[in-house]
Amino acid sequence: MRASIADAIRAGMPVVAECGGFMYLHEALEDDACKAYPQIGVIDGTSFKTSKLGRFGYITLTATCDGLLAGEGSQLRAHEFHYWDSVNPGNAFTAEKPQSTRSWTCGFSTPTMYAGYPHLYLPSAPETALRFVDACAAYAQTSR
Repeated sequence: MRASIADAIRAGMPVVAECGGFMYLHEALEDDACKAYPQIGVIDGTSFKTSKLGRFGYITLTATCDGLLAGEGSQLRAHEFHYWDSVNPGNAFTAEKPQSTRSWTCGFSTPTMYAGYPHLYLPSAPETALRFVDACAAYAQTSR
């Protein structure tokens, strides 16, 4: 099953992978006892359990490049709430906390993939969902 999913993603099937889905796309997932379990392998590196809640709350994501869900400079609202992290969290977006100076880079974005810990709030940018639907339709046309 993992190989089938990896093959489909590498063949250009559009994918949105938030939080647990993002972790599943890594090469491995490491539990709190440091035991690693193989995952999909589309994203290099390992996601791992942390000892405390990290990056909790609402954020605004600004795309640093064109991709599946957003063009460079576009903003998406999102939130994070997790006890996991990644050795390779990505850098396709800059995340900023509202009413704060805290920011960090995160997420992966290609013409066919969004993957990252943030959970997107799609009603804040309806065009995001339309971009995904358009990519799915284009993929359906090419995969016939």
